[in-house]
Order: sequence, then C-alpha cells, then structure tokens
Amino acid sequence: MSSTLEQAEKYIPANVRMISGCKDSQTSADVSNVASFSLPDPAGRAGGACTAAMLKTLYNDEEDRGVDLSFQDTLLQMRKVLDQGSYTQIPQLSSSRKLDIHTKFDLVPDDGFEGTK
Repeated sequence: MSSTLEQAEKYIPANVRMISGCKDSQTSADVSNVASFSLPDPAGRAGGACTAAMLKTLYNDEEDRGVDLSFQDTLLQMRKVLDQGSYTQIPQLSSSRKLDIHTKFDLVPDDGFEGTK
C-alpha cells in the first residue's frame, strides 16, 4: 500500500498551495470598504478581509526589502492584521505536497512556472 503522500502525488499532479480565509468551522468576512486596511489606492472597494490582510502583508513586505517572508511569516502576519481589525477568522495554509513552512513565500516561485495561471 502506498503512503498518503504518494497517493496525493498520483491523484493531484500539481503542487498546490492554498491560503484559505478561515478555518472550516468559520465564515470568511467581507469588507465593505477595504480602505480600512490602509492599502495603496483601494478606491473604497469592497472585498474579502483575508484578501485585504494578505495584500497589506505583501505590500508591507515589499517596503521592507531586508527580509523575505516565509509561508509561516505570511500566515501569522495575516492573522495579526485580521485580529487588529477585530476579525475572528483564522486563515489556514494547505498544500498538496509536504511543505516546509519556513520556505520563502512567493506568489510565483523563483524557479519558474510551468502550466497555466
């Protein structure tokens, strides 16, 4: 019998990493005005609280070029941003492959990208 990791590689050929807006037992909040997250040029648009928290985290990281965020750093910073805004949802990280959470977080990996976006 093959291991769970081997089965995942067989049935899910892609390397998928996902940050969900909350735990399964929670509901992700919408924001009527993302300007409350102090994003560059939000134009007062509505959106998801988790998405706004991720954008704020990534914009802040872009401004501080000294250290690259890991997957763990990104997730913890997003949770902190949401908590500061009194949101109770807790974003979660999932992966189709074993993942070292200390790996540098990138939307597009440095080693290139194959397939469609």
